[in-house]
Amino acid sequence: MKGGLSETQKKLIHWLEQNHQMFVTTKEISSFLSCTEKEAHSLGFALSLKKWFATLGHDQYLLLRSTRNTPLPIINPLIIGSRLIEPYYFSFHTAAAYHKLIPSLPTQVYVVTTSIRNNTDIRGTSYRFIHVTPRKFFGYLPVTIEKVTVNMADKEKTLIDSLEKFKYIGGLLEVIRLLKTNIETLDVQRLVDYSVLMGSSTLIQRLGYILDHLNVSFDEEFLRSYSLGVLTYFDPFNSTAQKPKRDEKWNLMINIPDSLFTKD
Repeated sequence: MKGGLSETQKKLIHWLEQNHQMFVTTKEISSFLSCTEKEAHSLGFALSLKKWFATLGHDQYLLLRSTRNTPLPIINPLIIGSRLIEPYYFSFHTAAAYHKLIPSLPTQVYVVTTSIRNNTDIRGTSYRFIHVTPRKFFGYLPVTIEKVTVNMADKEKTLIDSLEKFKYIGGLLEVIRLLKTNIETLDVQRLVDYSVLMGSSTLIQRLGYILDHLNVSFDEEFLRSYSLGVLTYFDPFNSTAQKPKRDEKWNLMINIPDSLFTKD
């Protein structure tokens, strides 16, 4: 093997370079090399071990290196992320950045899925896979990123996802800040409906308390009818010395400062 590549591997790499093709499937390898898909899969796996390919989903690969010693084209991380797993949609910090609610994290992408895959790093970006039950897999829409269609949570689902799993956006206080800052541009009824569809009583209690304190109109009776009303802490991870107080309406132990809801 010259330069760590077999003749067949070099032939494949050169073909991809000549065609300016960054993504390739097992089927395409099989067709180009006139080999079986099993042999093509073994070739792709071998190139992944040698760090020439990144393994994506559904027998797809991404070219990571060039034999020409020239930089490879920059690919938007969301385009790569859209090929890693099915079904999927982007949410949490990634979707909040897309909707311009928050600055982007250029080296991290959050992918929601009902499937299972380990987190992976590709071309300097960390892809975090957040597993959810099928019941919670909704609230996304197709958007276009550099002429490629990907699945993105809408603004309301981004915030509802984040209100439930707030560690993926910087904490519960950050979610409150985003709701407070953007409440006039959000569909409040959609926030309420989404929280009910998620099937989490704690999420419903949190949202109800927040909407109350943001002084927006919403169907309180409808929202409360889906809450089990089990007493819980608003922020279970808040370790401040603040003494919690009970909110009877939403049956929450409030351990966050009231100043979070005052106008800036």
